[in-house]
Amino acid sequence: MAVNKNFVVKNGLEVDTKLILADATNQKVGIGSTAPKFELEVAGGIGATTVKISGVSTFTGIVTTGNDLYVGGDLYGVDRLNLVNLSVSGVSTIGSSGITTIGGKLY
Repeated sequence: MAVNKNFVVKNGLEVDTKLILADATNQKVGIGSTAPKFELEVAGGIGATTVKISGVSTFTGIVTTGNDLYVGGDLYGVDRLNLVNLSVSGVSTIGSSGITTIGGKLY
């Protein structure tokens, strides 16, 4: 059923238990959460065709991409990085601290 009208909800909104919660007092929205800790908290999976994240982001657990991954800045705190093809441009430092092992040709 489609509703073709504008509407205003004041003082919060709740749609079923743990479905959607808009907390007007704390200005937070929860999807699948009745006590959101962030401006938008999603408890469960997210399906999206395009995602743009700006600012500082923290990912916990495994991050998987089905295609290319482009990093426009630095990678900090990387314990292990497995690469199939690596293209480096500009000035690069390898092995500034610790041990560096290269299992093939280095040009």
